[in-house]
Amino acid sequence: MKSIVRTLIFVISCFMYFGCGPSNKLSGISEGKIIYKVEFPKSENKSQLIGIMPDEVEMNFKNNNTAMNIKGFAGSFGISFITDKENNKYYSLVRIIADRFKHVTDSNGIAFGYDMIKDMEITREKDTATICGFLCHKATAHCKNINRDLELWYTTDIKISRPNINNAFRDLDGVLMKFQVILSGIYMEFTAKEISDEEIPDETFLIPENYEEIQKDSLERFLKSFDPDL
Repeated sequence: MKSIVRTLIFVISCFMYFGCGPSNKLSGISEGKIIYKVEFPKSENKSQLIGIMPDEVEMNFKNNNTAMNIKGFAGSFGISFITDKENNKYYSLVRIIADRFKHVTDSNGIAFGYDMIKDMEITREKDTATICGFLCHKATAHCKNINRDLELWYTTDIKISRPNINNAFRDLDGVLMKFQVILSGIYMEFTAKEISDEEIPDETFLIPENYEEIQKDSLERFLKSFDPDL
């Protein structure tokens, strides 16, 4: 009887540790799509631009490259972050109505919009959780220049090499599944709600030719012309 009880306790503890439920058949995928739910807490945001921001964002990944697309207001507004690791180039694309701009950096730089939280230290925590069936680990980003912490949950079960190379969390070697971020002065909360294992066309990672390349400070001034609260 005691051996049965010990066995039951062991099984229950395993389920508690690994987040409850069966193993994820998608674990280990290296190509596919993640759909994130996006929230913009009003208590954190003054910008008028949140009114045209979407409630979902998608990230495609393939061959260790990623393409995250944020589109809003019936497609008239968009921001994309595309990595080209083979050529060590990382693109930030901004489109508002007819205006199209791109900012390009390399692995030594940081993508447009993350400057506010670029000076940080990341602490790995012991907490775990299950998000979309993936085992996730908790980390805390201590942002020195704004004197606040951001909560991050990430998984190592999606196989993308250095998935955060072009954002502020580059020291975190795992795909972000639930996280907080301040992007171009706008506070956002992302939570993965759907992950699919599917073939992603190569064209997803191509950079459009009709985008004008400009420096980061010029792009920041362009956005502020729409909203001085940024």
